[in-house]
Amino acid sequence: MSDTGKKQERFFKTKELAQGEVQRLKVRKENHGTAAKLLSPADEQQAVSVLKLLRQKGITKQLSEIVGDYIKSWEQGNASKTLSFAWTSYIKQLKKDGASEAHQKNHKRTLKRFKSLHETLLTDLTAKDIEEVIGGSSKSYYNVQLRELRSVLNYGISEEWLTTSPIKKKGAFKKRKLGEVEIYTPQEIKALMDTTRRLYPELVPAMAVMAFAGIRPDHLSGEITKIEWGHILTATRDKTIELPVSVTKTRKHRSIKIRPVLASWLQWHKDSGGVTTGLVCPEKGEPLRTKLREIFNATKVNGVRVERIQDGLRHSFGSYLSKSESLDKAEQELGHAGGRELLNRHYRQDIKAALASSFWALRAPKVEKAKKEKIIEFKAA
Repeated sequence: MSDTGKKQERFFKTKELAQGEVQRLKVRKENHGTAAKLLSPADEQQAVSVLKLLRQKGITKQLSEIVGDYIKSWEQGNASKTLSFAWTSYIKQLKKDGASEAHQKNHKRTLKRFKSLHETLLTDLTAKDIEEVIGGSSKSYYNVQLRELRSVLNYGISEEWLTTSPIKKKGAFKKRKLGEVEIYTPQEIKALMDTTRRLYPELVPAMAVMAFAGIRPDHLSGEITKIEWGHILTATRDKTIELPVSVTKTRKHRSIKIRPVLASWLQWHKDSGGVTTGLVCPEKGEPLRTKLREIFNATKVNGVRVERIQDGLRHSFGSYLSKSESLDKAEQELGHAGGRELLNRHYRQDIKAALASSFWALRAPKVEKAKKEKIIEFKAA
């Protein structure tokens, strides 16, 4: 009955203390004897083996506590849900709460990014799992995904599908500092346009209006998926793109000047026999995203692949337009409602005038029209 399992001699200052210990040992003996009747020889052997393993590791915690913790974890696992189920439930809740369609679609898009973790229980989700999915994203998109995942996990906690979010653990994640707005150099944009022309010439107009008119690029429901050829007015005196409220994100009409560089790429498309009716971008959703990824993967400048920047074409347009014309013009044509501070913080980078001039000089190459063969008629003798 000793703590060591071996004989012990114990000494007490008074007889009363000794008798009290004797009584305690009697109770322990009775309990041990009762327990012995409940345990089979095999169970006893397992208990001894478990205790031996714990002592080897220096774990002094009581076996009953360890088993209790395991049962608690097991119960939480049974009550937990997969990440896919939790996220889908959260999106449904957003709809009930009256969240915008754009916000719901953003969550659906981010859920797809976490495809490799769809069947992972929330209780099994780790910071390492999350980092493997979002780690390679741009700073801004990294922060977006982290923010949306945090909302889903907090929702899971409120539904009692998990008790602690892996994102909330101290030091697990830190919001990335965005710093200066990232844009493409004129050389990179030229390379992107040339690669598009080579791989997917039908996407040249779409790429051109994103780069040289600042059209919002979201492949699911962004302006690029809604703009029509009828919105591009090249036959009028003031050549413009007129975006109706049904197209713009802010639900406000927007007018964008068609500058010579954009006009040249639209003309290249027409001279190449491209379609000029219906939607400007013939793809949307995953097919568009896949083709854009292929274009970026194949685009190199001086042997180095051009990294894709979140909203990079739009930010580049805003930066070059601000320098070559004015901040007011950039704010008006970008069509955002956040004021000058937002423009400076998120939409433009301060650049030199020479660089802006290079950007606006990125004209499309001329399309050589096939020469018609002269037909010589032969008259019968």
